[in-house]
Amino acid sequence: MQIGWLDSKAGQALLEAERQQARLVLERVFGDQIVQVGNWGPPGILLEYARTQATMVIAEETADAVDACALPERLAISTDSVDAVLLPHTLELSADPHSVLREVQRVLRPEGKLIVLGFNPLSWWGVRHLVSFSGYPQGVLRHISRRRLSDWLRLLNLRVDLAGACYVTPARTKAAQALRRTQLFANAYLIMATKESIPMTIVRPRIRRRPALVSTLANSSSRNVA
Repeated sequence: MQIGWLDSKAGQALLEAERQQARLVLERVFGDQIVQVGNWGPPGILLEYARTQATMVIAEETADAVDACALPERLAISTDSVDAVLLPHTLELSADPHSVLREVQRVLRPEGKLIVLGFNPLSWWGVRHLVSFSGYPQGVLRHISRRRLSDWLRLLNLRVDLAGACYVTPARTKAAQALRRTQLFANAYLIMATKESIPMTIVRPRIRRRPALVSTLANSSSRNVA
């Protein structure tokens, strides 16, 4: 459903804005592999600038860019094994976004990176989504605010590192440029978070002190006096 909208003028403009945002963050991501969960746009458009040794796209249905099929909340990936995960509007298209995030947190290695693309409910598109029977873009179940997503990530021990905004229309006036600096009304946003490693606290057993031999010494002294 959303793929048809991506072919529209607005969809193409969004893809280009998201590609540029993804480029900025992917240049900071290194490691063996990055996994994109969810198919979004032409093959490889979002992973074009990935610096990891390998890339993989996992989606629910087969397509040209899809390497494996799986539900986003049930990934056939080992725990703590992936360097980075990209979710391009996957949470907004899922019936259970919390399960998706928990699964992503599971497969990410400590200090691994999570990159999320989402629609901004405060934008004009967000308003249009509220009044549309089929959502906007069509097929999107919800718009998740950047603040709410940040709260969800913190609960999963994912530290938000940076956020970016995706605008579809150019800022032609000074007022529009000022609004862009606030990032409040952007059409979409990008968030990158890091899976924090939980330090292990070693609990040492309490050292029992041996009882003092005061009474024994006292008894011995008494015998010697006697």
